[in-house]
Amino acid sequence: MTHGRVIEQIALRRERLHEGHASSRPLSPEYENVGLAGEFAFGHFCGLMPDIGERPDGDGGVDFVVPLLFTVDVKTARKAFNLIHEQGKPFADLFVLAEYFDGTRSASLVGWEYGKRLAAAPVRDFGYGVLNHYIPREELRPMDELAARLRR
Repeated sequence: MTHGRVIEQIALRRERLHEGHASSRPLSPEYENVGLAGEFAFGHFCGLMPDIGERPDGDGGVDFVVPLLFTVDVKTARKAFNLIHEQGKPFADLFVLAEYFDGTRSASLVGWEYGKRLAAAPVRDFGYGVLNHYIPREELRPMDELAARLRR
């Protein structure tokens, strides 16, 4: 079974699990596939397997716990112009922005930032009625800097 097929099956289970939940807001087609592709890209980057368990109440904003016990939330978008996180939701220690490509059904990592910096970032509605803290992609820290920190 291909990597993409595994992601599709997990995504379908997650979509069904969260149907009708107040916290579920699918903002784009196949949003679970998009998010999982980013999580798998980050897992490959740091040598960890994404959590593929079924979590009816969500993951609490944590996708990974990396060495040194930092929590990581991977944010994936088709048009990854900004790292965004919804105002009022809990913050992980680190946030990683990934960009999803429909043609290959995969994602690549763009950059990262500390949760405290994202929490202090400006807030904006990007057209869905949801206020998000945001940092433009060109202001994010490079992934090689995070790789060096994780090797310590």
